[in-house]
Amino acid sequence: MKNELIIGDRFEGVLLETIKGKSSSRPRVRPLEYFDLEIRVEFPRHLREDNPLGTRFRSDVKVSQKTKNGEPWGSPYLVATDSSIIKLDYTPKKLIQAIKLNTASDRAYDYIEKEFKVEPKLIKFSEFRKKAYINSIESPKSKVTNASSIQRSDIIKTYALSRANGTCEACDNDAPFLKRNGQPYLEVHHIKELGKGGSDSPKNVAAICPNCHARVTHGQDANKFNNELRSKILTKEEELEK
Repeated sequence: MKNELIIGDRFEGVLLETIKGKSSSRPRVRPLEYFDLEIRVEFPRHLREDNPLGTRFRSDVKVSQKTKNGEPWGSPYLVATDSSIIKLDYTPKKLIQAIKLNTASDRAYDYIEKEFKVEPKLIKFSEFRKKAYINSIESPKSKVTNASSIQRSDIIKTYALSRANGTCEACDNDAPFLKRNGQPYLEVHHIKELGKGGSDSPKNVAAICPNCHARVTHGQDANKFNNELRSKILTKEEELEK
């Protein structure tokens, strides 16, 4: 069943794939899950052009729609959040590369095709874990001067959710419900707050249910509960390291 499109809705970690556009030869991107394949996806141009057709990504997306004279205009479309885009280790059966032609048109491309002998595969969790550590931020800074927003890596959030695999890392219960895109709903908590010197890294994040998140933030035993969570995550990471 495809999602009902509600303007402004956001979906996390949607599987996307580069394809050849229908209305022009320009490479485009389509979703492979949750949405109609024909829906347009606004995606960084350099990623569409620099990668062969069939390249797969995961990205957070937002449902958007243009307006004209204050009224909705055209069909709804998806906008990929640049900072959340992760390229998957996936090899298409054929390598088809888009080559921009030297013409007056911005939409003129040719395609060069080469056969692959390798079978497609998705990124392994162990490889994703390595990328998460590489992208860790030990001392996050404010994104802009006088802003409360602290720099953080989207891959760390995605890693915590992947590590949890639908189970709260605090109480060990299943996520309380599924989101519209079918993914378990958990919230990513920084065990030591970023604003207090905490790192944006796998060892300092936990994917927990809303109830545990409220407890670790507002509960009478918040500090004790948070310290217990810290120990659980460190133990989990040590086991994954083996």
